[in-house]
Amino acid sequence: MRTGARTETVEELLCLAWGLRQRDTRRALLLAEDVQGLLSSTGWSPERQSLARARLDLLRSEASLLAGALDDAKHSLQQALPVFQAQADAIGQADCHWQAHYLAADRGDAATLRSELRQALSFSERAGDSARALLFMANLARAEVFVDQVQAERDWGGRLPVDTSQLAAMEGAAVEDYRGLIAGMNGDYLLAIKSLATAFDLAMRSGQLRRAITLATNLGYTHTKMSDFQTAMEWLKRGLDLARGTRWPSMISLCLAHTGEALRRLEQRSDARELLLECLRLNSRYPDSRTHALALSYLGSTELDSGQGEAALVAFGRLGQAASIAQSLDLQVDAQLGLARAELMCGRFTTARAHAQEGLRLAREQHEPGNEVDLLWVLGDIQQAQDQALQGQEAAPAPGAASGAAGLALGWYQAALQRAQTIPAYTPPVRLLEATAKAFAEVGDFEQAYQWSQRASEARQRSFNEDAARRSSALRAHHQIESARAESEHLRRLAESEAARFQLLRDSHEVLQHLGQIGQEITNELVAERIFAVMERHIHALLDAPCMAVYLLDDGGQQLYCAFGMENAEPFTDPPIAMSSTRSLCVRCVRERKEYLLGEAPPSDLGEQVPGTSSQQSLLFAPLGVGERVIGVMTIQSPRAKAYGERQQLIFRTLCSYIAIALDNAGAYLRLSEMQRQMMAQEKLAALGSMVAGVAHELNTPIGNSLLIATTLLSATQDFVQRVDGQALRRSDWQDYASRTLDGLGLINRSMETAAALVRSFKEVAADRSAEQRGSFGLRRLCEHSVQSMGERLRKAGIQVEIDVPEGLRLEGYAGPLEQVVVILLNNALMHAFEGRSQGRLSLKVEAVGTERVRLEVEDDGRGMPRQVQERIFDPFFTTKFGQGGIGLGLSIAHNIVSTLLGGQLSVKSAEGEGSCFVLDLLMKAP
Repeated sequence: MRTGARTETVEELLCLAWGLRQRDTRRALLLAEDVQGLLSSTGWSPERQSLARARLDLLRSEASLLAGALDDAKHSLQQALPVFQAQADAIGQADCHWQAHYLAADRGDAATLRSELRQALSFSERAGDSARALLFMANLARAEVFVDQVQAERDWGGRLPVDTSQLAAMEGAAVEDYRGLIAGMNGDYLLAIKSLATAFDLAMRSGQLRRAITLATNLGYTHTKMSDFQTAMEWLKRGLDLARGTRWPSMISLCLAHTGEALRRLEQRSDARELLLECLRLNSRYPDSRTHALALSYLGSTELDSGQGEAALVAFGRLGQAASIAQSLDLQVDAQLGLARAELMCGRFTTARAHAQEGLRLAREQHEPGNEVDLLWVLGDIQQAQDQALQGQEAAPAPGAASGAAGLALGWYQAALQRAQTIPAYTPPVRLLEATAKAFAEVGDFEQAYQWSQRASEARQRSFNEDAARRSSALRAHHQIESARAESEHLRRLAESEAARFQLLRDSHEVLQHLGQIGQEITNELVAERIFAVMERHIHALLDAPCMAVYLLDDGGQQLYCAFGMENAEPFTDPPIAMSSTRSLCVRCVRERKEYLLGEAPPSDLGEQVPGTSSQQSLLFAPLGVGERVIGVMTIQSPRAKAYGERQQLIFRTLCSYIAIALDNAGAYLRLSEMQRQMMAQEKLAALGSMVAGVAHELNTPIGNSLLIATTLLSATQDFVQRVDGQALRRSDWQDYASRTLDGLGLINRSMETAAALVRSFKEVAADRSAEQRGSFGLRRLCEHSVQSMGERLRKAGIQVEIDVPEGLRLEGYAGPLEQVVVILLNNALMHAFEGRSQGRLSLKVEAVGTERVRLEVEDDGRGMPRQVQERIFDPFFTTKFGQGGIGLGLSIAHNIVSTLLGGQLSVKSAEGEGSCFVLDLLMKAP
């Protein structure tokens, strides 16, 4: 596990470890170690980290308990509890007391067990955790059943829900476990089996293996009560298999104890004794546990059935001691009953009677009528055995003495039968009826003896019938449970299938959605290098592809060249591959236009190793196609065998489609850019030609005029020099020469000024204005000044000017160039918009656009202009008035100033006959 994992990941690991603590204890402990090492890198607060460590201690405590290391479990628990107490974490404290109740159970401390459960319940209710509260309540109710069943039913029966179908699996298992125990103790074994089987399924589903093992053994015990020994052994074997799989000593001991009891009832006493002794050895470290007590009880019964009275006395004596320490009345009654029978078998009647009477007292305290019947019956057997022993000692008993002694035994039997009649649905044992008949015969009441003998015979037959009925009911219940379990399993698998299908669809939708976003990102790029960078990043995120390459067809389609190659973040190049190659998988992929997947290294006769790269195990090739055209091939490769499944192929195929489109667009963009560069060069040459022609045309007139006048003046001067040399000059000749020279020089001067003005305007097109002065200025004042500078021309042309500029609107930038632009626009309108009209209207309108820009509109109501004029209106030397005073540089100069110096935009909107509007989009603060 890497350091610096995300906080969510640590939280998930902690929850996973907690959930696996019984389902897979070893893995849970490994996850706990990972979480312990990552806590310091999560950025959690110290308090939260300490709570997490306490939760891990609680997990280790449970793991130690399950492994039988009770002292280690107690130590980890004592480390966790103070942390939860210090931070007033009620749920943490509840879980600690829940763990403590298990620790008490394995130590056989029933009083502490119940106390810990009450505290767990109290803290869960304080935390408002109803689920935990119900779980703890059901377990407390179950624990108190063994103390006083009647009181437990009275206290908890109404508080626990009857219908568990809507409960979570963990709480439902606990409630059904309690219901099954009550039903079994009341003799309703069918209901007990149904409840316990439901609890077992819920426990397995929620990962409560400890409860599931206990329930399996209880189901086995309940089936033995119904004489369904085959099903009983199946459940016991299931529980034992689960216990051995977990290697938890306490659970293995429990299963061994119940399996031994089932074997005893099947009269396999030797096997039963062996399992019970193994259980006692395995559980010898915890002699006070309930499992140890049960094993002693079952072992004592086995010894009684085998006729080993002394051995039975030892077993039941140890059971009595353990039951007293655990304050378990039901086991104390079992111990006294077993001791009474063992003492009777050994012929010690006085001690046997004392044990039976003590057991009868305890049974009456616990309100266990079934045990009362057994103990009254044993008292009768003791009396009868004692009487027979006395009769054997006397040679000739006194008249009436035998009948009097037999009458005492008969009284006990009748008391037992009377108590049995008070128990609903209880059938007296056949042996008790036979003992009663024998007692009546011994007192000489043969009529009653015959009647009780008949009743015993009927009871035996009825017992056989009931036994068969019980077996049939058990089989029916087993069938119903198995059918319900099969149906539940079918529905569960169906639900899992639907959930898996839904998850698959959702994952596919998310993948496709993600791939769509990736495709959009890839196809947005128009440069191959950027496409490859985006492609590499996303492929590494989605697929195991340490090696990838893209090969593209050359223009002639004769070979593939490596446009991109990367292995372990290191670029590589591959020489061009001829399309005639028979070994290259890339060539085959392009030629056949289909994907190739190799899950293992390709054979030696197929594929060519790129120089400088490592050998790969999994190779995936896909053609890069756009419509019907294939432009190349892409491959991803991995050192892992079978790295690419159906899902990976789908992702790769989709990415290849996007990459092919992006690369084709990049190629088209490259060709278009080249074409644009060529067109721009041609346009520049055409514009330069047009500009040169315009300049030549405009300069031709003043220069031609100047040349003509200069030639004339030269000829006149030469003639004048000849006259001077001939001394034939008159005053009039001097005056005529001076007049013509002045006129000619004036004309030459004016022509040269015109030519100089043209040159200056031409220079303005590409002038560097970085030296212009920058400052803050009012926009309304600038517009008014621009209009005033052209006031005379505007008045002569009959043009009305409207200025709609807010007062106080100030810009920061270059006032002079902006005023020059406005003057150019006004002059352009004067020259072109109102031709053939004696009046017109011009407007200057300004409005703010947000907080950083303004829009200045110069609009006229003149004749407008066609589309072809609008397309070239800002080109240098484009004018519709060549030779009529227009030189085609004004708007080009204005456009240059606005777009470069002022950092804005200049555009035009116009239609023929509807006037024109020039729009300046300017920054309030020029760059």
